[in-house]
Amino acid sequence: MWLMTRFGFFSVVQKDGESHLTIRSRTRGDLDRLRGHYLPQLGPGIAHAGTDYPWRAVATTEDLASALTRIARDINYSNFKEEVSLSLGKERAHRYSKVWAALAGMPEDLPEPHPAPQEGLPWNLETPSGKVVAYGGVIMDPSGRILLREVANHYDGYVWTFSKGRPRPGEAPRDTALRETVEETGVNGRILCPIPGSFAGGTTINYFFLMMARERDTNLNFCSDETAGLRWVSPNEARQLIKQTTNAKGRIRDFQILDAALSCITPRVPSSDPITLREDWITKPMPSQRVDIALSLNFTHKEMADIHRGHLPHEMEDKWFLFYEDGILHMHRSWTGNCIYRVYFIPTDTGWQARTAEVNRHPGQYHETSLDADIRLIEALIHDRLLKG
Repeated sequence: MWLMTRFGFFSVVQKDGESHLTIRSRTRGDLDRLRGHYLPQLGPGIAHAGTDYPWRAVATTEDLASALTRIARDINYSNFKEEVSLSLGKERAHRYSKVWAALAGMPEDLPEPHPAPQEGLPWNLETPSGKVVAYGGVIMDPSGRILLREVANHYDGYVWTFSKGRPRPGEAPRDTALRETVEETGVNGRILCPIPGSFAGGTTINYFFLMMARERDTNLNFCSDETAGLRWVSPNEARQLIKQTTNAKGRIRDFQILDAALSCITPRVPSSDPITLREDWITKPMPSQRVDIALSLNFTHKEMADIHRGHLPHEMEDKWFLFYEDGILHMHRSWTGNCIYRVYFIPTDTGWQARTAEVNRHPGQYHETSLDADIRLIEALIHDRLLKG
């Protein structure tokens, strides 16, 4: 790791066979400032003449992590290069600027997966005459509770309902749904999956995504021009609140949306087997050294409701952490957090198919080289860890 700060530049590595970290620097003063103000546990500076880094010292991972927290809390400037000039001098700022210039205009050489606007959506988006399309989100927490919003002034007879809205020009369905949930609930939900089916309103045809969020990330006192309040409720409580809507067509529609959303997740005892989210485990990104493989694994909607739940390891012998997000099953080693597989699903006439997968080929993270062995392991992990019903 390279670390460029207003008090010094450092390269941090862990050498083979060593448990501590080696922190290297071009100058002794940089190490002195790091030790004196943020990392007092840093060992003495050792001179290594003739190497790329003339000065180095050692520290534990835990001590450096604590120091990085203090460094982050000390950021109080709006322009980094100007702050370096004031703190370390114009010459150091000029050197840092060369690094910035070398990285300026850097291409998107390792993009993270983002589905195309209509990719992976199991919907027929033909709109009946006189109707317009709207997209929305049903927000669920890991225990299976639903977030409902109370409509401000109970407009049009709606009392408790879900967030939705019409797309802006050029806006993709996912972006519309995510924007509307933020505007109407204040919640930055994460898409788990598209909810099957379309749901007719008075003037719109509505499509919904099932989104995940945690209660701690929700402000139940949120209100806006459209929302008077929020409430986390069980599915049965959601039905009772939706009943309060006096708009008969809207009430029936919201019952249908609720039932369709619940069908996307296999119900289980919440306290023993919550829906798995990416932040439930420490994970690392898929490296650039990877290969693509073709799959042909078919799953029913009921099986996908199991796959959507993911898998959280409960004992050391279980070496895998799995979570699902918007058409992708992420498969990580639980001991290291390394991403070994990303499996991509597409909708079919009868359910879903795992069509392709990315496989980690970083030699320091994964040692398998046989694609056939990878395919067998992917299939086994899905059936043994996810299809528990």
